[in-house]
Amino acid sequence: MTIFKPDLPLKIKTTEKLFNVMTPESLVRFLKAGIDSVKGLVKRYQDDQWAGLGLTKAETLELETWLNDRRLLKAKKDLIRDRLPAPNPHIVPFERIMLPLGLDGREGSNRAANHARSLEATDDLSAIRSWLLARANNVNTQGVYRKEAERFLLWCTQERQIALSSVGLEEASLYLRWLEQLGRLPESLWSQQWSLPQHDWLGAKNTPRTDPQWRPFNAPLSHTSRKMALMTVRQLFNFLTKTGYIIHNPFDQITRKVPFLEGEGAPKEYADRSFSDDQWAQVSDYFINLEDDEAKARLAVILMMGKGLGLRASEMLNARAEWITERMVDGETIKVIEVIGKGDKVRRLPLQEEQVMMINHYLHWRDLPELGLVAPETPLLASLGRGAETKLAQGQGMKRGLSRSGLYRTLEMFLENCAREIETSEPMAAAKLRASSTHWLRHTFATTALKSNMPINVVQNAMGHASVATTSRYLTPEEAEVARAMKNMKVF
Repeated sequence: MTIFKPDLPLKIKTTEKLFNVMTPESLVRFLKAGIDSVKGLVKRYQDDQWAGLGLTKAETLELETWLNDRRLLKAKKDLIRDRLPAPNPHIVPFERIMLPLGLDGREGSNRAANHARSLEATDDLSAIRSWLLARANNVNTQGVYRKEAERFLLWCTQERQIALSSVGLEEASLYLRWLEQLGRLPESLWSQQWSLPQHDWLGAKNTPRTDPQWRPFNAPLSHTSRKMALMTVRQLFNFLTKTGYIIHNPFDQITRKVPFLEGEGAPKEYADRSFSDDQWAQVSDYFINLEDDEAKARLAVILMMGKGLGLRASEMLNARAEWITERMVDGETIKVIEVIGKGDKVRRLPLQEEQVMMINHYLHWRDLPELGLVAPETPLLASLGRGAETKLAQGQGMKRGLSRSGLYRTLEMFLENCAREIETSEPMAAAKLRASSTHWLRHTFATTALKSNMPINVVQNAMGHASVATTSRYLTPEEAEVARAMKNMKVF
């Protein structure tokens, strides 16, 4: 992917693409007037202070339309929010859960005797905290484990009115059925089987955990998500059993098989969740035609780290300037990125000069010196907005590191815009772009590397797979042979 670096006599610092509709002269006037953010723009609009900015009619119309759209969108969100049923005060995030006697697990029917315990936990909440501390060193793993433990604990105590440490075979069996039906049954049928209404559990996506309208789920769970939920809860109970907190694991008697529901297909193979050469060329073409700004420079680094280096999303977010260094390899000094992956395992990946230039180009947009001069702890991916608490000395002006949701939204928006560009001529390719996710970049790296005849053990090392069996899931030789053979068959 080629990165163009034109002369940049004027770098506009803004969190929005809105200002792209204005001429450079208008941008200068905006900056001089102190309008360098959406907040400042909205204030001028509310105060009716457009005079003196010298806007053209087209610019004025564009700005006012955009601001009115924002106002309508906010009003719509507020209306939806007001129509939501009142939240269940007992269904709250894990950090706010307070369980009464009888549901806190102090007298759980499955609790082991004090002399048999190696876990210093007096109730179910503290037992879960111990499990998270012992088993989830990685912040992303901890988030997944906490989510599933939180959901199951709330289900036990609120839906079943039973302590987690009193869970038996019946509850272990029912939880999967409950997960299968959540969000899929009409409320009339749901209420015949379950105590609490579905709206107690289902809420809007990306609602902050501090928001009263937060819910544990935002949609019916897919087959993969149900499988992950059961696997995680099973691991929690394995831990509680091995540490002597409970006597036995009720999930040991439950089949590990999670059935497909009607309309659900088998999960796609890794190779299916990647972009073909033609699809990636479409993505690349769309990217190149974007206007060069900080958002594009950051997107280039995201695409490079995912598709060019095979990094996981968590690795992209954790990457720091100090990860990039020079090492002697095969008698030659080369630049490498030393990735700290799952289990804190380090793998060393060589960097091409163009990849280093992409990162330096992005650092330039952030008013930072290039690699080697920038502060070692500088995140390679940062939020576009600046916060006063993140400002350091001149030349060290760090921004907050990009969040996981920010990374997903950035890529999702880019691929959606790319899909719109091609959907008229290639609707199926557009649909695939819309179905993709951050991890597809990593899948594409693997399939591209294997197609170029890179040895599978080398790909395994580059991706940080613990087993070559995982890497081999990107190979589909039988399907390739069938596809080649079928090309020679008559249509009918």
